[in-house]
Amino acid sequence: MKTTFRKTMIWLHTYLGIFSGWLLFVIFVTGTLSYFTPEITYWMMPERQVIVSDGFDRNIVVEEASYTQTNTKVAQESQRYQIEQSLNYLQQHAKSASSWRIYLPTAREQHWYVQWREGKTRHRVSFNKDATPFKSTTDTKGGLFFRNFHYTLQLRGYGGRYIAGIAAMAMLITLFSGIYTHRRFFKDFFTLRKGKITKWTSDLHALVGIVTLPFCLIICISAIMIYAIMYMPFSANMHFEQGERGVNKTIIPSLPPLTNSTNTAASSVKSSVKNSVKNSVKSSAASASENMLSKSIAYSAILTNLKAQWQEPHAIKRITIEAPGNENSRFIIERTKSLTVSNRANRLVYSSYTATPLEGYADESAPATFRRIMYGLHQANFATTGLRWLLFSLGVLSCVLIASGLIVWVNQRRTNLGKGQKRKPLSLHIMEKGNIAAIMGMAIATPVFLLANRLIPADTSNRANMEINAFFISWLCCLIHAIFRPAKNAWFEQILVAALSYIGLAVVGMCVPFERTLNAFSTMDVTYLSFIIAFVLAGSGFAVLAHWLKGRLENLPKNNTVGKGGRP
Repeated sequence: MKTTFRKTMIWLHTYLGIFSGWLLFVIFVTGTLSYFTPEITYWMMPERQVIVSDGFDRNIVVEEASYTQTNTKVAQESQRYQIEQSLNYLQQHAKSASSWRIYLPTAREQHWYVQWREGKTRHRVSFNKDATPFKSTTDTKGGLFFRNFHYTLQLRGYGGRYIAGIAAMAMLITLFSGIYTHRRFFKDFFTLRKGKITKWTSDLHALVGIVTLPFCLIICISAIMIYAIMYMPFSANMHFEQGERGVNKTIIPSLPPLTNSTNTAASSVKSSVKNSVKNSVKSSAASASENMLSKSIAYSAILTNLKAQWQEPHAIKRITIEAPGNENSRFIIERTKSLTVSNRANRLVYSSYTATPLEGYADESAPATFRRIMYGLHQANFATTGLRWLLFSLGVLSCVLIASGLIVWVNQRRTNLGKGQKRKPLSLHIMEKGNIAAIMGMAIATPVFLLANRLIPADTSNRANMEINAFFISWLCCLIHAIFRPAKNAWFEQILVAALSYIGLAVVGMCVPFERTLNAFSTMDVTYLSFIIAFVLAGSGFAVLAHWLKGRLENLPKNNTVGKGGRP
């Protein structure tokens, strides 16, 4: 035990950060990228194009009410058209399905598709802006890979969630111990000593820690609250019959099950075909059934009823139609999440054939609502474009906080090597190599993953897994390179590779497919074109860092020693 409480906190802050630093860095990098999950997926699937213009989202800041109302009306008519086309397609191709789902596009997620299930087979068909189904789509995980890896670590079952939860708890303790360690907030905030890299990195770590402290606290607390039942199942096992697995079924409100009913279309044509010839009966019944079904779903009346309640443009995100061929069919409409902090949006329930409002979902309990809010804060679906970029910047700074802390420990231990010590301690050697593999490995594996998306042929089987394999193989190569190269050379070489990877990604992204880039320029597709700018900026940043590091290496004397007689 250390002599004072502050020294104890310094020791706890240091070594808890050491043991969890690599894992936390990976989690924060993938979590930061997850703020733009739909946009990354949009870029990785070139066949997708703009369906909903983001101009509607800017209505909020427009002062002229008439302009806003006009755009809102256009958006509502656009959704009405998309719903109509989706229903027509489902009525033709999914008559025997027990339920239909229609996912409408938003300014962020330019994906319009329908989904239905027949037995154990799930079908999904995507549409372009002309309501034409895609013949084929790119086999890729897209941005969901970073989002899923953020909390599952690509582990099956709940193992990854447990590890990520432990890392979040370790981060909280590290933050609180860091608060006590750096008690002089104002002095640390305005201190950034130039000269020696050790002092400069230490000051940067303290400054970034102060800036990102509220962000990191909210992210870690909300991450723990999302899976609180899984991390602390004792109360659930005591009070619920099925334990933690039965909690969600108990506290999450649901609709009552549908009762058995007759098919509306079949009953409507029963009398008209009663006295016909057997063969003509079959054909007329099928024709009448299809016509009745296409006209009987009162979506127009339902959407008219929604205008008074949901007045924002593109208010509908998803529509679920349960038992579409039965007289008790339900039309469930889910609102977009852009107007709520919770991760569960408002939902309204109507009768599919009479447009009568039905009893909807009951209000959730206070604990369930609190968990939903924590979930929404963590995902930030409510964030506008500017706020999302702010959160992304804070995520980048949090990654800098973790990386600088790991580097500070290595630099200080290297400086404190004794005069007679000829070899580095094993712990220092492991940390030095591990830092390179963890930090630069993620910096290189990310553009390699995106490059694989563009370079792997579209007709390749198991293509999505090949992209993921490219990510992990490149990461493994970074580890092997770091092990067999001197640390200073490994840093420079991997930073240079990262710079070339991002620059190459910008070039490949523009050229493959070139028609998509031309279309983005002609339609002013800002989302697609912004990726090219981001890749160029990232590559330029790594190039500047590589140039700076090369200058430091050239200025080192040949017989340079670090600290008190340590090895270079």
